[in-house]
Order: sequence, then C-alpha cells, then structure tokens
Amino acid sequence: MDTSRKTINVVAALIRDGKRVFATARGYGNYKGWWEFPGGKVEPGESPEDALVREIREELDSVKWLPADITLIDEIKKRMA
Repeated sequence: MDTSRKTINVVAALIRDGKRVFATARGYGNYKGWWEFPGGKVEPGESPEDALVREIREELDSVKWLPADITLIDEIKKRMA
C-alpha cells in the first residue's frame, strides 16, 4: 500500500454582500451541480494571494454567478462531510 501523500495548495474566497454569499454550481466532475466558492489550485511560483486574484478573474469571466442565501454554507458543510 502506498502511504505517500501529495500536497496540493488551494485558495478560496467567501464573497459576501450583506446576508448573501456568492457561489456557483460546479459544471463538471464528481461534484457537478454542487455549490462551490471561487478559488482553485495555487500554481508553482505563485503566492496564495496572486492565485486567488487569478482564480476569481478566471471564474468571473467564465462562470455565471448566482447569489445564494447565507444558509447555503450549512448545506455545503453537510454535503462535504
């Protein structure tokens, strides 16, 4: 059994406007249709801050954003447990 582990550094943003939280439904993969916050992998040589800025720009350009009620956070926690 291989016990080695690979570390992947990721970043995510919680964008809030009053009581609303901005999230998007995944369009692909095992979690297609599930809600997620903007973010992604940190590229080699990139700071977490730069990665977050890049990811948000990429997603704002290509993803239809949906406002979600703040109670959605509890639902995300349940599904990811």
